[in-house]
Amino acid sequence: SSFNISTYPARVQVILRAMKKYGLMLADIGSNLYISGAPDERWDNDELNYLKNLRGSDFEVVQFNP
Repeated sequence: SSFNISTYPARVQVILRAMKKYGLMLADIGSNLYISGAPDERWDNDELNYLKNLRGSDFEVVQFNP
């Protein structure tokens, strides 16, 4: 929750704020960290590429045990 998102473009901050508020699910498939979503022409791919700067260490791990 302390990750600074102010340096990211405003529309990318929307995604990052959602990640901070709602979290995300991480599946370890043995490859680099990838963020996936539904394609939509309203998103600017150049802006979305900023998400490639995220590292696993930028996240806090919360384990869910039902």
